[in-house]
Amino acid sequence: MKVTGLTCYAASGLLYVKVDTDEGVSGFGESSPMRSEILVDIIQRIIKPQIIGCDPFNIEKIEETVLRKHYKISGQMLAAAYSGVEIALWDARAKFLNQPLYNLLGGLYRETVPLYGSSMSRDLTHDQETEKLKEGIAAYQFGAVKIKVGPRYGTGLPVDLNDDAEKVRRVREAIGPKVRLMIDGNSSYTYIQAVQLYEKIKDCDIHHFEEPCPYYDIEAYVKLAQTLPMPIHVGEQDWNLFTFRDFIARGACHLYAADPIKCGGLLSAKRASVLCRAFGIHYVPHNTTRGIGFAAALHLAASTPECNSYYEYSIEKHNLRGQMVKSEFQVREGRIYVPNGPGLGIDIDEEKMNAMLTVVK
Repeated sequence: MKVTGLTCYAASGLLYVKVDTDEGVSGFGESSPMRSEILVDIIQRIIKPQIIGCDPFNIEKIEETVLRKHYKISGQMLAAAYSGVEIALWDARAKFLNQPLYNLLGGLYRETVPLYGSSMSRDLTHDQETEKLKEGIAAYQFGAVKIKVGPRYGTGLPVDLNDDAEKVRRVREAIGPKVRLMIDGNSSYTYIQAVQLYEKIKDCDIHHFEEPCPYYDIEAYVKLAQTLPMPIHVGEQDWNLFTFRDFIARGACHLYAADPIKCGGLLSAKRASVLCRAFGIHYVPHNTTRGIGFAAALHLAASTPECNSYYEYSIEKHNLRGQMVKSEFQVREGRIYVPNGPGLGIDIDEEKMNAMLTVVK
């Protein structure tokens, strides 16, 4: 089997990739949508020439050809661009073998994955946020939920720790003591601000604190993990095996979250999970798309023993990426069932993709 073509489908907040082969089998993948126009250019100019004519089964060799050859421009953008292509290659391989993708990643370790309802907003009042979460819990029976705190890294806004603490308290009161509560700072705080926020909310029973400090500041995370009696969650921005190693081996987190659509694909994410096993921490593949990348991360979680925590499920209502998938993910009693059809196990609506998205070949 040889790769014969590569197509990008792009829009604001979406980047899907299709790989065609000479066996008539096509695979689909997803790249992080951050600056999709730049990622499309990288895919078409840098990655595509390297993979046309390659055998999709030679995934290690393809990764080396793409990433090592272009090591002088390595970084998040190249890794994110390659992620979509790599996932599409896995999908094509599994379809060719008529196997669900998890069978190529280690086999079915778990059939369902527990979910937490994730609110992605920072512009709601505290009352609106609590109502939104209660609606999600009622609809899906989530055993856990997550909210945003802080202004998000790079916004230039001042940090209001009292308001952040009030939001956490209001949510905890609204959802009750049995539903687990997680908070996500998106790199908002300095080390001392993260500690100060914890002091204000330490009686709210926080299940984990995600990315409280700038994602690259490993020294801050080492101190946090040693200081706070609350699990620290980080890794969604990371793409380099040596960054995985340093955060995990130095004890800078309790949950690690390399994202398959950002970190270079499923093979790279699987390496992160192995490091988690070696150091006795949880691996939680990050993904918020409810589309192709979401399915890929589900297959990773299904085949990886270390993925033994809650999996993120966006409760935002207008999800463009999910509209391109014909088949519905099955969610019952707060758990999601892993698709078991060939490849990713989902039906892609190519007609809708061609009509609604920018197509680049």
